[in-house]
Amino acid sequence: MEDLIQSEGIKGSIDLITTTDAIEMLVIEQNENSYFVAELLEAKKGYTANRISANATMESGGSWELKTDSKHRYTIYFEKKQEDQNFYPLSNGDYYISLVEGHQITKEDSIARNSIKDIRAVKE
Repeated sequence: MEDLIQSEGIKGSIDLITTTDAIEMLVIEQNENSYFVAELLEAKKGYTANRISANATMESGGSWELKTDSKHRYTIYFEKKQEDQNFYPLSNGDYYISLVEGHQITKEDSIARNSIKDIRAVKE
C-alpha cells in the first residue's frame, strides 16, 4: 500500500470495497476532489493495486463505468448526500458511493443491484 501511496502521490483517503462477488477495489482520493479506482489483486509478495479508472475531478458528484481484470463490470456513483441505503459514506466524509453491477451509464438496465458487501478505511 505504501508503494501505491508514494508512486501515485496520494494525499487523500483510501477506502477498500469488497463486492458481493468478492472483488476488492480501492476508492482513492489522490488530491482534493480527484478520485480514481483500483482493483486490489493478490500477487506473489502480498497484494498489488491495478488502476481500473482514470482520475475524475468532482465538485458535486459523478459516476463512471469500471471493468475489473476478472472482466466484472460495475458502475460507481458518487453523491454528496446519501441517496438511499445503497450509498455508503467514504471515510473522508466528502461523498457517499454506490457500486452496481453492469455498465449502467451506456446501457440502461432496469435491474440495478448494489454490489457493495463491505467498505472500510485503509488510509484516512
